[in-house]
Amino acid sequence: MTEDLYRIGAVSKLTGVTVECLRAWERRYGMRPAEKAGKTRFYSEAQIHRLTQIKRLIDQGHPISQLIKLSDADLAHRLGQYSSAPTLSSRRLKVGLAGTTVLLAEERLADNNRLEILDRWSSLDAFDDARLQPKSLQERPKLDVVVLEMPSLDIQLIDTYRQSIDERIVVVYHFGTTNDLQNATERGLDVIPWPSTWQQIEEACLRSRRRSSAIAPTQPRFSEEQLFHFATNTSIESCTCPRDLVQLITQINAYAIHAERCGTADTAANHFEITLEANAARTSLENALSAIVEVEGPIQQAN
Repeated sequence: MTEDLYRIGAVSKLTGVTVECLRAWERRYGMRPAEKAGKTRFYSEAQIHRLTQIKRLIDQGHPISQLIKLSDADLAHRLGQYSSAPTLSSRRLKVGLAGTTVLLAEERLADNNRLEILDRWSSLDAFDDARLQPKSLQERPKLDVVVLEMPSLDIQLIDTYRQSIDERIVVVYHFGTTNDLQNATERGLDVIPWPSTWQQIEEACLRSRRRSSAIAPTQPRFSEEQLFHFATNTSIESCTCPRDLVQLITQINAYAIHAERCGTADTAANHFEITLEANAARTSLENALSAIVEVEGPIQQAN
C-alpha cells in the first residue's frame, strides 16, 4: 500500500463528495477506487483532484452523467469558463454567524477576503430572538447566508428555518444520526460536521451561492396553461410532436415534485443530483418545444 492512497472517508472530507455518492458513482458509472483491500476502498491523489473538480461543477449545476465522461483537461476547461463568466458576482458574500464554536473559528482567522461577516449571534436562541423581533430584522443588514451551529443535526428545524427566512443556510453540527445525515444528503443541504476548519465553513457558504444560482434557472419555462395551448394548437397536419413533448415535460414536472418530496429512497443516490438531472432533461425538452411552436406560431397566442 503506497502512501498516496486515501481511505474513502478521508476522500469524502477532502472533496466534499459523500461516501454514499462515491459508492453510487462506482456502481453506476464505473468510477472505481485505485485499490481495494477487502471492502475498504483507497483513492489516489489524482482521483481526489478529479473528484474535487467534479464536485465543484456539480455545485454549479452540471449533471454527473455528463461530467463523468470528461477528461481532467475538459473538467479544468469547464471550471475556467465558469470562473470567467460575467454573470457571476465577484462581490463578497454577506454572512451571519450563529454559535459560539463558529464565532471562535472565525476569530482565529486573520484574513477573511471571501466572506463579509455582517451579523453574529452567540447561539441559535440568540439568532431566533433577533429573527422573531421585527424591529431587529429591519435594522440588521440583508444577508446572503447564515451559518447555524447545531449541537445535534435537526432536519425538521432546518426545514423550519428554510421556510421562514430568505437567507441560504449552512449548518455546522456536532452530532448527527445516520438517518438525518442521509436526509441531508438527499435534500442537498449544506451541512458540515464539527470539528471543521474555517476554510471548510467558508467553502460551504460559497458552495451555497453556486448551488442557488444553478437551481434558479431550472424553474419551469412554460405554465400549465401554455403547455395545454401548445398541445392543442398545431398547424402541421398529422404531427403530434407538440403534444408528445408537452406530455414528456408534464411527466418530468410531476417527477421533480415527487423527487423533492421523496425522503425514503432505498438507494444511496443523492436526490439533489437527481433533481438537477431531471431539470436538465426538462430544459432540453422545453427548448425543443419552443423551436416547434415558434415556427408554427401558437406561442404568440399563449398566455
